[in-house]
Amino acid sequence: MIPININDEKNGLASFSQQPDFDEFVKIFLIKIKKNEIFLYKQDADKKTKETVIKSIIESMGQSIFSNREIKPYDPVVTYKNVHEQVEVSNYGNIQSVISKFNDEQQHLLSSSSETEKTLHNYLVVIKKDDLINLKFIGSFVNAFQLEKKWIIGNFTDNKINLRNQNNLFGLNKKIDLMIVNDEKILINQAESKFDSIFGMNQKFAEQATEILNTDVNIKTIFEQASINFLKTKVINGKRLATRLIKIVSDTNRFTETVRHIDKIQTIKNNPNHKFYKEIEDVTFSNGKLSITDEKNCVQLINAISDAFVKAYISEIETVEEGRM
Repeated sequence: MIPININDEKNGLASFSQQPDFDEFVKIFLIKIKKNEIFLYKQDADKKTKETVIKSIIESMGQSIFSNREIKPYDPVVTYKNVHEQVEVSNYGNIQSVISKFNDEQQHLLSSSSETEKTLHNYLVVIKKDDLINLKFIGSFVNAFQLEKKWIIGNFTDNKINLRNQNNLFGLNKKIDLMIVNDEKILINQAESKFDSIFGMNQKFAEQATEILNTDVNIKTIFEQASINFLKTKVINGKRLATRLIKIVSDTNRFTETVRHIDKIQTIKNNPNHKFYKEIEDVTFSNGKLSITDEKNCVQLINAISDAFVKAYISEIETVEEGRM
């Protein structure tokens, strides 16, 4: 993975914003998400408004909490704190599809008059001109309905305060939740749930995990069918369980060897004092297969094939591999 250079992107955007006609290449949208489908409402905006938005984005990109934060490859199994996650768009067809929708003017809706503050929660800013620049930013949109819970909004000019209550005020949160660079890389800024919902990741992982449970030979070799059926039910709405299964099975050589030597799990099962015993306590191993009797133990069933309990070759320290648990 080649990390996004945030400072280079910031400087490029700052330079581009100095062009006299930059505003012609800036588009602003509001995003509605409904049942795994997104709707884009294009918003008219004058040059001054676009200047304000771009200036805010540049300032946010320049903040040390954003620009100096470590960037790690996206891993749906691991929950990171205080780091950016970078997604390679080419790895996910569903993400490519959503970005194509961002770029397709035929998909853009021109009126949001039928929507309310309860349905429009995100904004999208697109800055694109030929091969010169191609950036997209997603953040939170807040309607006056929510703002007025805490504040009365108004103006202060010429020694006069003008306070007003009205329903057409809104705010764009300055925090950049997602940044898309050249439609190739996505930077997730502590906003994985937003990334999941906009790009349909939960549905993607559920479908992929279900396909594995239906077709993978090793899965059918190592699990009883009743236990596979339990897993099918749980992965539909269980992102973490689904992504763990995908990650384990995708490491083909390691998973094949795990299946070949699964009888070693009996050593753990026979020793209640073993560090990994509690993780598979309710899993049964019989006739070369693993099984559970209740779907609430699906996590333990995945633990049993995770090969996550490892021992260092030199220090012989025993630990659990985070990415598999």
